[in-house]
Amino acid sequence: MLCWFAENPDRYWWVVCCAIAGALFLMLRPLLRTDWRDTKRTDWNWGLVILAVLLIGRWPTWFVTRQLNPDENQFIAGALTLRHDPVFWRSVDGMSSGPLNYLALLPVGWLHGVDDYFSARITALLLLAASLILTHQACALLTGVATARIAGFATLCLESLTTQSDFLSYSSELVSICLLGMAAYLMTRRSTTGAAGPGNFAGGLALGAIPLAKLQAVPQAAVLSVGWLICEIWHWRAGGQKDGGKVLALIAGMSAPLIICVIYLTAFGLWTDMGVSYLFNNASYVGAIHLSLWEILQLTWRSAFYEDAMLVCWLAGSGLWLLLTLPLLWPSRPSHWLPTAGAAIFCALTLVCIATPRRPFLHYWQLLPVPWMLLCATGISAACRRLENWPRTLRYGLLLSVLLISVGGLLYARAGVDHPYVGRLVTYQAHPTSRVARELQRFTRPGEALGVWGWMTNLYVEAGLRQATREAYSQMQILGGPYYDYYRRRYLSDLERSLPPIFIDAIGPVDFGFSASHLHHDKIFPELAAYVRTHYTPVADLDGVLIFARNDRLLSTRP
Repeated sequence: MLCWFAENPDRYWWVVCCAIAGALFLMLRPLLRTDWRDTKRTDWNWGLVILAVLLIGRWPTWFVTRQLNPDENQFIAGALTLRHDPVFWRSVDGMSSGPLNYLALLPVGWLHGVDDYFSARITALLLLAASLILTHQACALLTGVATARIAGFATLCLESLTTQSDFLSYSSELVSICLLGMAAYLMTRRSTTGAAGPGNFAGGLALGAIPLAKLQAVPQAAVLSVGWLICEIWHWRAGGQKDGGKVLALIAGMSAPLIICVIYLTAFGLWTDMGVSYLFNNASYVGAIHLSLWEILQLTWRSAFYEDAMLVCWLAGSGLWLLLTLPLLWPSRPSHWLPTAGAAIFCALTLVCIATPRRPFLHYWQLLPVPWMLLCATGISAACRRLENWPRTLRYGLLLSVLLISVGGLLYARAGVDHPYVGRLVTYQAHPTSRVARELQRFTRPGEALGVWGWMTNLYVEAGLRQATREAYSQMQILGGPYYDYYRRRYLSDLERSLPPIFIDAIGPVDFGFSASHLHHDKIFPELAAYVRTHYTPVADLDGVLIFARNDRLLSTRP
């Protein structure tokens, strides 16, 4: 199959075009009925369409055996390590990322039989599909099935057609937006249908778990939590004592992850490691770079426009439609405009979350699809309500204008652009690992440990090796900071405990983070240099990567 597509990469686009055309047909066909009315109900059948369009658009990256983003390597290396020692913060330090981002990789990795790029990108697809499907259900309950389909179609096209590596790789935002989508759906179901059951506890659990995935998304979880609590308290006061249990179920769900985390940290004695590695790391990460908001926007614009213009088209298209119809978004009754105002606040807070780290990384924008779909759906619904007494053709024209303005630019931006990976898939399969990774495999067996000085985390994945130290890379041991000595002591202690068969010094031109020669371990970390000299022997210098084999392993591999 890969050869068939590689011979003519345009075949991939023909398949994608057929999928999008089929989705458009299913979306627009009900509008042709003379008795059509937009009904507010769940729409799980459209969830299959979302999954199919994402799958058809994103499948080529499954077979790319190289990193799409350095963070992806870190997550896969952490998953490999957690299979050996499942205690997070003792075996794996996620730095600014929480344990759920690593644990989410384990199910598909277990089914696939190995934690690699393939299993990580399948996981990314499933998490992204779940977030879009659940958010679509929330929109369908809130505004109607047809409105929800049209409102979310631009986001679906963006996520399916993008060739931006930050969007295609497994990123730290995916677990958070999946939890946000789940909470948005359960909250909307509760407010529109009155159904609760275990939904309040499950929704609270999803919101309470977000801090264990990504602290950057906590403000998003907070605004949904406050909004849901206000609604539940209002129902309680209006409905009497019988609704009090639903409020308690929501609060219990929100509290459960914190209680479990406290018990876990106390049982394993990991309070210091979590505090320094996660809380302090996130705080220092935000304060490390001092860029103005304008500078952040400029850098983001350059990255988005020159690397993949679809993000710009996505925001501009839907945003332009909302601006053009702004006079229609404010009906006289508050029940009509309040959902739109709430979604707008949610979006504004999300933009603050995206800008807070003061870095122009595009994968931060993966936090926006959930609130953006809600804003588009409520905006379309508010505009249609103002035209409900107008001729039917005018309302249909309004819905079609959404597709034309929001989706047209995306399809035009992608038309005629070659997919960067389709034509090279056979090459990737023929050469699944780099030369350095093949050299490491000479001295190791799958699942053994690898010690890394530098930032070449891709070697864990390519060679199938777990981390010898809690951090997948040694940024905190190289750069200065208030916990500089703490990180160095812990790094050396982890290395001594795991005694990996291979240690590499990756400082050099091919390293992602550090290329200056004065940062080699033997020049700035004397204790580590002494340990390596005692237990290891240099065996190769490939592409600037210094490879050291443990003395006993070197003897056992000699002919």
